[in-house]
Amino acid sequence: MLIMALAACNTQPANTPTPTPSTTPTPSSTSTPTPAPLGSSQNPLRIAFLQETESNRRIEISRSEIRDNLKELTGYEFEIVVFDNAANLVNAFKDQKIHLGWLQPLSYIHAHNRGWVKIGLLTNHFGTFYYGTQFLANVESGYVSYFDPLANLSTADAQTALAQLNGSRPCWVEPGSISGYILPFGILEQLGIQTQNGVFAQTHPAVVRSLYIKGICDFGVTFSISGDPRTSSQVINDLTDAPQRVIIIWQSNPDIPNLNLSYANAVSDSMVKQINAAFLELVKTSDGKRRLTQALNDYDVQDLQVVDDSVYDPLRSAVRWSGVDLSDWIGR
Repeated sequence: MLIMALAACNTQPANTPTPTPSTTPTPSSTSTPTPAPLGSSQNPLRIAFLQETESNRRIEISRSEIRDNLKELTGYEFEIVVFDNAANLVNAFKDQKIHLGWLQPLSYIHAHNRGWVKIGLLTNHFGTFYYGTQFLANVESGYVSYFDPLANLSTADAQTALAQLNGSRPCWVEPGSISGYILPFGILEQLGIQTQNGVFAQTHPAVVRSLYIKGICDFGVTFSISGDPRTSSQVINDLTDAPQRVIIIWQSNPDIPNLNLSYANAVSDSMVKQINAAFLELVKTSDGKRRLTQALNDYDVQDLQVVDDSVYDPLRSAVRWSGVDLSDWIGR
């Protein structure tokens, strides 16, 4: 028994393997997918059109033809996006959901001021890229005219010509009219010329008719350069001597740009140049003019022109002096 006990004391325990710490598998790195290049079939350039009234097949075909023309001339893929109101279109620029679209001047200034868009092209509408405002009065009002109808030019600066309107009552068109309120009111405010509370006649021909019959206002304002409401059918058909009885006191410079093609700031300058060049090529032909006019809901387009943002500076100044809130007039 003693021998057996001693033998038991000398017995070594069996080697137990030391457990190896468990290793947590390292997850493989997940790479962020590279977005498809802008202008590719997976990431087409989204071009916006405004359609506030019911569309028709003719308009839709013209837009599709323009899309195909642009692809052929640039190699980029384009997608047509249609908005039923101007505010949604401008917000789409804000949210970076569109890349190019057509904007009226107040809409453009509003969007550009917020860093959402940059200018591309300006449209020639009925023969001019810009239009202006004119101050009118009845020939019997006693105001002096500083306008040469033969040369179609003002003969004095605004301060000289418009100081005589101090204290008088204006006929405006309506609060959102650029040529019928915002620009002329801004000019008067900048010159320090104070007028009485005005009458909003609602239309340009109505301003002319109000001055013709007298007793409503002392002077009025309407658009100019792109046309003359005094000779419109709403006036001349029954007031045949309106151009002689309602005279131009002074006419502004053509400070209001027409409808433009704007680009999202994310679109590179080189891409803007390529697309601009394609539109300029398109508008060279009568068929291209027709397609573009129809695509813009029959907004007459006779030509396109590359411009920079400075062409909006005179209108910007008038907007500041007028105190108008641009967000109230998206679409103008």
